[in-house]
Amino acid sequence: MNCPKCGGEAYLVEEELVQVLENVDPPKIIAKAIYQCRACGERFSRLVTEDLDAKKKEEGQAPSVFPPGGGTSSRVAEEPEGIDKLKFF
Repeated sequence: MNCPKCGGEAYLVEEELVQVLENVDPPKIIAKAIYQCRACGERFSRLVTEDLDAKKKEEGQAPSVFPPGGGTSSRVAEEPEGIDKLKFF
């Protein structure tokens, strides 16, 4: 994805579930993808649609972007055992 402001490379910062469309065939998910430019730091968003069936197939292979029941994902990285946190004085 390229930044609309400067044309630099952007990376995905966050993805939010907007709506699930179950009345279409195949069922679809509408998600809001938020990107940030590596060059200028500008944030911008895009709406993305994906097939729900494809998401269900991916669930068996990797963790889902969307948690069950909708909402946003709040994953927290766990620290390895036996490593002390860096202390600042």
